Amino acid sequence: MLAWIENHVVRVVLGGALLLWLAYEATGLVAAYSGDVRVTAALVAVAPEVGGPIAVLPVRPDQTVEANQPLLSIEPRPFALAVASVTAARDVAERQRGLAEDAVAEASAAIDQARARLTDAQAVLARDQTLGRSGIMPQERVQDAVRDAAVAQAEIRRAEAALSVAHRLVEVRQAEAAAATAALDRAAYDLARTRVFAPLAGRVAPFDARPGDMAAPGQAVLTLVTDADWRLVANVAERHLRRLRPGQTVWVLLGSDPWRLHRGRVRSIAPAVLSAPASASEAVVPVVPPETDWIRLPQHFPVEITLPDLPPGVRLFHGATARVLVWF
Repeated sequence: MLAWIENHVVRVVLGGALLLWLAYEATGLVAAYSGDVRVTAALVAVAPEVGGPIAVLPVRPDQTVEANQPLLSIEPRPFALAVASVTAARDVAERQRGLAEDAVAEASAAIDQARARLTDAQAVLARDQTLGRSGIMPQERVQDAVRDAAVAQAEIRRAEAALSVAHRLVEVRQAEAAAATAALDRAAYDLARTRVFAPLAGRVAPFDARPGDMAAPGQAVLTLVTDADWRLVANVAERHLRRLRPGQTVWVLLGSDPWRLHRGRVRSIAPAVLSAPASASEAVVPVVPPETDWIRLPQHFPVEITLPDLPPGVRLFHGATARVLVWF
């Protein structure tokens, strides 16, 4: 036997390689395995909307927090002073608007008074003209009555112009009051945003911030590992994609909970991947780079897996590894 093998080494090696390849292909018909699996959660970067020194930081790493629990506070005194300043400016604008409205009322009264004077002047003019034609009233008196009527008409035009100016001034004061109110709303909003609360329940990831550190608007101070969307992301070879379906049962070994099988379910299968980021429009597509540059490897696609039957005592850790087996 050994002599036969020695005489047919090439055939034995090729036959063995063929058997191994057939066994590998056969396993792909009944099962899929992936050791490239990561535990993933919904991470929330907690950042203040306003900048300033951190006044209070009541949480610690790995602390469990509930939704709407305070996470940090920015020093509120500058924002409280801004609210007080803008409140005073708003009050001044409201008073100025009231004065402008009083000016409108005064201009309207002046118009009514000028119209009354014009009515009297026109009556006197009509009487004097009648008496003047009869020779009873001197022409000088008639001319004085004409002049008084013209003066009364000019006073009406002046009062109407003053009313128009008063109306425009009211519009300006109203705009100033509206701008001051908007500024006050913004200042009050900024003051309210000096306190940052947890948007969801979860655990606090490690962080380096300390009270007194300066925080910029939008700068992440800490990260919250929420309880909203724990899942596994398994990179599965493309040869198995035809047999994978959402809802399929999978078996999972967690790296943080070894030697215990957990039941999972396929939630989604990525319809597209990139070997490297290509453009801004494709930045949201998962990136699964090849392992080498000198040989063409089968492409892998991310498959999301949930763990609906996970026991309550088992903790998951974002970024931990796992292994997944799927029977077809």
